[in-house]
Amino acid sequence: MIFVPVDFLKEGMILAQDVNFEIGGMSLLTKGQVLKANYIEKLQAMNIVGVYVESKMSADIEINQILSEKIKKDVLVSVKNIFNDFSRSNKLTVGAVGTIKNIAEKLVSDILSKEKILINLIELKGHDDYTYQHSLSVAVLAVAIGVKLGLNEENLNNLALSGLLHDIGKVSVPKEILNKPSKLTAEEFEVVKKHPEDGFLKLKKSNMCSVVTLMGIESHHEKVNGKGYPKKLKGNQIPFFGRILAVADVYDALTSDRPYRKGSFPGEVIEYMMGNTEVHFDQEILTAFLKSVAAYPAGMLVSLSDGRIALVIRNNEENTMRPVVRVFNEDGSQHSDIDLFHDKRYHNLTITGMGYGKEITNSSMMNNVCEINDFT
Repeated sequence: MIFVPVDFLKEGMILAQDVNFEIGGMSLLTKGQVLKANYIEKLQAMNIVGVYVESKMSADIEINQILSEKIKKDVLVSVKNIFNDFSRSNKLTVGAVGTIKNIAEKLVSDILSKEKILINLIELKGHDDYTYQHSLSVAVLAVAIGVKLGLNEENLNNLALSGLLHDIGKVSVPKEILNKPSKLTAEEFEVVKKHPEDGFLKLKKSNMCSVVTLMGIESHHEKVNGKGYPKKLKGNQIPFFGRILAVADVYDALTSDRPYRKGSFPGEVIEYMMGNTEVHFDQEILTAFLKSVAAYPAGMLVSLSDGRIALVIRNNEENTMRPVVRVFNEDGSQHSDIDLFHDKRYHNLTITGMGYGKEITNSSMMNNVCEINDFT
């Protein structure tokens, strides 16, 4: 299978996985369906990032899911319910908090059951509502980082809850500010900056969350150089969970489409985050993050420094910026597989970006790489 961004989908491509849109988990399209123009338009309208389609050249690629579909659906429903309840009544019930705590524990258990924990963020971006999808993604990323840092299961459960509820203070922010399709004014940004403390204080009143969970929520926008908010804490003054959530939050936010900008590809965001080590992000936590997430997920096309296009076959856990790739000839026929990390002959060959562009997707290469039904 091969991942194709929604803007580059073509009629006749065959879906390799179900595409879920509804929070309740209803499939928008199912595996094996042949894409038609109206299906592609629907995917674009739903803000779906992209989909996996069948490929002649990549039958051996395995996409290992970090969460089961059931857990993802349960998490999204639970987060939606608790945000809606909080918005209506400005308080949380014991039952609502108990439910989301239980969901957080199931999320952790599901992740810990996997032999390898390497996040393919594309897996978590199949839902249209940013608020709930973002909460899910931040929690999953935070737990993956926590596992790499050696946290025990109790702490992972608290961290997952912190991730699921980190933005609950935003229910008090006017929707016209949250969904504004342009840059916020200074006054509007000051309103947004209140959400970590607002969520912390309201959850604290409920007396149903651990101190470490609350501190993570309050501090997830702090920066290690002291220029974050709300308290402008520096370095280790920032609670441990807050430093983890900062990494997870920024990564998911920058890889997601928002009203005011398109999301960036994972590799581009990771390069940016590496450049902000010890400025925005804690170095130890960022290092754990880099071992937890696939910069170039399996099934994604990438461009190489020698001008060729390649398909990511699998990731190297030692360095996810240097995966195993399958290089193609110009006509889309397979050329060779290259291990960019282990094979010393290719240490000077680098990935320069995503291999998606009009010159590729409109050429015979995409037709040859993907299984495309002929409608003519």
